[in-house]
Amino acid sequence: MNSTVKAKVDEITQAFELDKTRLQDLVELFNESADYGLAHTSAGREAMPMIPTFVTSIPTGKEKGVLLAADLGGTNFRVCSVTLNGDHTFDLVQSKSHIPTDLMTSSSEELFSYLASKIGAFVRQHHNEKFDAEASGDAAAAEAGKLKLGFTFSFPVEQTSLDSGTLIRWTKGFDIPDTIGQDVVKLLQSHIDKQKIPVHVAALANDTVGTLLARSYTGENKEGLTSLGCIFGTGTNGAYNEKIDNIVKLPKDVVADLKAKNITHMVINTEWGSFDNELKRLPVTKYDVEVDNISSNKGYHMFEKRVSGMFLGEILRNVLLDLHSQGVLFTQYARKEDLPHRLRTPWLLSSEGMSLFEIDDSTNLIATELELKNMLRLPTTVEERLAIQQITRAIAKRASHLAAVPITALVIKMDAFKGHNIEVDVGVDGSVVEFYPGFRTMMRDAIADTQVGAKGERRLHINISKDGSSVGAALCALSNDTI
Repeated sequence: MNSTVKAKVDEITQAFELDKTRLQDLVELFNESADYGLAHTSAGREAMPMIPTFVTSIPTGKEKGVLLAADLGGTNFRVCSVTLNGDHTFDLVQSKSHIPTDLMTSSSEELFSYLASKIGAFVRQHHNEKFDAEASGDAAAAEAGKLKLGFTFSFPVEQTSLDSGTLIRWTKGFDIPDTIGQDVVKLLQSHIDKQKIPVHVAALANDTVGTLLARSYTGENKEGLTSLGCIFGTGTNGAYNEKIDNIVKLPKDVVADLKAKNITHMVINTEWGSFDNELKRLPVTKYDVEVDNISSNKGYHMFEKRVSGMFLGEILRNVLLDLHSQGVLFTQYARKEDLPHRLRTPWLLSSEGMSLFEIDDSTNLIATELELKNMLRLPTTVEERLAIQQITRAIAKRASHLAAVPITALVIKMDAFKGHNIEVDVGVDGSVVEFYPGFRTMMRDAIADTQVGAKGERRLHINISKDGSSVGAALCALSNDTI
């Protein structure tokens, strides 16, 4: 790179750097925000929601039985059968159905009847014997023979118990007004019962909680107890096991009931994408401001907008536009309007493309050249590709270092290292943490720079939790129960 380009690129990459002091300040602020969220029913924009999930037991890996999971995550509906083998292993059978477009804007009756019919078809195919008890006329036998189902409903809900939650609003293209304010578990169960399907919806599940439970089941505790589950993918979130006494906002009668059952902990869905929405400690570049301005939830999920796969490519795209406006890159284009349309269009530069830029060691970065032409119709020089690679690495490094903050904070909050030579296991899922080159390694480097230090980092094991949304949802149905 010539001196002018190098100076500009160095200036930008330095703006994305996080020092040790900033990391440790963020860890402290995270736990302050977590405590506030645990104490306030409505945390507002200022703190994380810290949602009680009413999941009160963590799997040991010895559980046995057959459970179902259903996942309405968007335009597809998945139904799974999970056979727990009692030895930290499971067998999984699943089917996937596309939600017809007209049902996304129809009525509760039509949508939930459709979902129930897909569950019924799955049970007939894989567990047809369960229908025999249903048809026997013996009500007690029919009830005892029902399959338990964990329902992952990936839309904003206010959860009031393990098996109930009211819809706050629809997202992802759904718009069915008569569902808002209704208990989605009751809606699904009513249509399952109408169709005489031998299934009991036992839990309303969250994908982050599912990641925690799935890793707890499969982890074999060789690397310590799993008390934390995280997702770093299109979005980011985490769940952990909290003491009942610390969840101040739980109603007193609920706490009394839990303690009467000798229940001491409950899993909390942190919704940490909203950490530091007020930007007290999070780093802010002008590119972060631009990305926030064009997002659908301006001023919210400020942590997520610096960490998750949905936003990393958009940050890079804004950097490239800025460098063009300064006459540093793509100088063959006189005006912004002359740039390739795809480079001027938000959200078309993907984190998948960045993962290729990150590790490209081909001659003259030819692989990067081809990807930029394919993705953005953008021709580049070798110098421009070197600049793009350096900026990509800076953005990804900042994301991975920020990802270390909530993990470290919650490990400290749970006092997870208390005891002699304790090891701690963290279950993670999501495309960024699983597939972005070096993300976990960079995250671990940052953890070593936090309050837990290098010694704590070595005792922390970060492992991919496969099939968390399905296996974890099924395991939710076992909370405070046995098969």
